[in-house]
Parts: sequence; C-alpha cells; structure tokens
Amino acid sequence: MNLVELDAMLKVYSEEELLYRKNYDAKKDRKILQVSMDNLDMDLIKELTEADYFSSSDRTDIIILKHKRFTPVFKHRHEFFELIYVYAGHCVQEINGEVIQLRECDLCIIPPKVEHTIEVFDDSIILNVLIKRSTFKETFLEMLKHETVLSSFFMKILYTEKYNNYIIFRTNRDPNLKEILSKLFIEHHDNKKYTANILYNLLMLFFSYLLREYESQVELPKSLPKNDKLISILAYMQDHYKTVTLGELSSTFHFTESYLSKLIKVTSGQTFLDIIKTIKLNKAIELLTSSDLKVQNISESIGFENNTHFIRTFKKVYGISPNQFRKNSK
Repeated sequence: MNLVELDAMLKVYSEEELLYRKNYDAKKDRKILQVSMDNLDMDLIKELTEADYFSSSDRTDIIILKHKRFTPVFKHRHEFFELIYVYAGHCVQEINGEVIQLRECDLCIIPPKVEHTIEVFDDSIILNVLIKRSTFKETFLEMLKHETVLSSFFMKILYTEKYNNYIIFRTNRDPNLKEILSKLFIEHHDNKKYTANILYNLLMLFFSYLLREYESQVELPKSLPKNDKLISILAYMQDHYKTVTLGELSSTFHFTESYLSKLIKVTSGQTFLDIIKTIKLNKAIELLTSSDLKVQNISESIGFENNTHFIRTFKKVYGISPNQFRKNSK
C-alpha cells in the first residue's frame, strides 16, 4: 500500500461506521446516543487493558487504528499510552471533564488511567496509535531525558495525577509528521517481515521530529496554572541559558520576580537556578560525548564563570569529574 492508496482507504466507510451513521442520522442527538450506551454494562468496556489489544504472538508493542466514525460516545481509560492524531477534519476530546477541540494534524498524547471520550460525527479521519507503557518510555520519554529542560516538565504532566494529564501538539498541518504517521499505519496494516522493528523506528522518527520542531509549542491542561506562558518561559530559558537572569525573564514575560520564581517552582518542581544549572550540565554532557573540546573550553562555552566552579558543580551532580565522564562514555 502507498500513501495515495492509504488516503483512499481511510475515507471509505466500514460496515460498522455505516451502521453507526445510520443510527446517528435517525436520532440526531448526541445525548440520545449517550443514553443508548448507558444501557450497556460500561464496566466491561471502560477499562481497556494491554492484553485486550497487544498479543504476544504479534510481537509488536505499537498498534495504529482508524477511529470508527459516528461511534457512540463513552468514557473509557486504558493501561497503555494513546496518541490521537487528526489525519483529516477535526474531533472533540473530553479529558476528565475538560472539553478539547482538535484540528487537522493536531496530536494529543493521553497516558494510562486517564478517563476520556472522543466524538467524531462527520467525515473526519482520526488515527489512534496505541503504545505499550514500556515502549513509550523507551521512545518518547527516553529521548526527553537526554534533551532539554522541558523534558522533566512533560513527564510531570504525563505522570502527575493532580493534572488532567495530556499534552497537545499543534503541528500546523505539518506534512512531514503526517507522512511519517501514514507510513506507520501502512507498515502496521501490511504486517510484513521486520514490521515490529520498522514500527519502532518509525515511532522514534516521529517523536524525534515532533520534539525538534514543536517542543516549545505545546498545549497543556487548563488545570495547570498559567500554562499559556509556562512553555514559552521554559523555552526562553533554554535558548538564553548562558546569560539569562530572573530579572530579565520576569521583564520579558511581564511578571514580578517573586511571582515568576514561585510559578516556576510550583509548576516545574525546580527553582530558576536549578533549571539553568540543568540546562548547562545537559549541554556539557552533549559536548563531552560529541566533541574533543577541552573541559575548560566547554565550561566557558556553556556560561560558567570559571572552570573550577564547573568541575565542582558537575562532580556534585554526577559523582565524577567531566574528564572521567568523557572516558566512561567512550
């Protein structure tokens, strides 16, 4: 199957979709559809386990499906991670009571145990990527762990129960992401030799591109205070880590220093200085493992006042000197 054939296949209505649409057209009322689902034993379908979807005989930890259009709305949660991607059109998500509009090429990441619904009552095409918890950790979270200061923040959103636990990437109809996900669907559908390996690597490619291009343009739960500016604040710190001060940051984003300091601490779990230190040390590790720069030059390039301070800080965090870290990484 190629991309053109996939597009044509996704547009075709299945027998189930035609039945759901007929039922919807007859009633024209989402509330009635909800009531009709309430007559079912919801406990049997509400909790979706990994065993319900992932078979050991298939040897794959990644499944990609087209969401059946006009499916009656019902609340559910699952043991695995789910990516909801709007291939065409739009849909409505409700996550723990929060209503979210997703547009074409938007991506929503929903972690395990989060109750949610999805509404698709037109010709829109929604793709669901189901990922085992272990595989999600190996791909998305493992990449984040070695990247920017936003990584710990994303992990907090995905794993802290006090939030509505989701992350939305508004990708502005990025054709590259759509092509990668389309190839993921084709590979899963065709199920040829080495499919499991190819699916894993396509998912890595998808996440890598997504994070590189859109990491600082995400939408977070409304339950998170001041989330509209927080990602921009962290991204600004990432871009200006060598010289940025709390005063400069508060002036740029129109907060008082004391308020901004508290906001950063409450939402990220780290102080302003801790975050700057983390960014600098992450950059140091990158240079230690990918360049031949002397430790003193690395210290200067990442904004430390002197080499002694850099070595002392590095050793306090990692337990060894920068030179020893470099030797161990070879």
